[in-house]
Amino acid sequence: MTKKTDVLAEEVNGLAQDFEGLWRALTRDPNKEARRERAWAMLSGAFGVAATMAARRAVAKLWPILTGEPAPNFKPAITQTEPGASPAEVSQG
Repeated sequence: MTKKTDVLAEEVNGLAQDFEGLWRALTRDPNKEARRERAWAMLSGAFGVAATMAARRAVAKLWPILTGEPAPNFKPAITQTEPGASPAEVSQG
């Protein structure tokens, strides 16, 4: 058989949780929180993209130094073509 103090403690705990939920509902704006979460996702995604690009550039520069070979999948800068020259003429020399 449960004691009155245990039952009272459970009821007070439930009441505290209800008040906490009420406080959250009164003080928080779900739309504002959703905007903040989207902003965080976009900011962290942008930093992830920037870090990836910087890492790829750094590795592309280090690879020839470390191995003596051009980096795989590295595309050299596009050379300037003469006006009126077709890309086939430029690639042939």
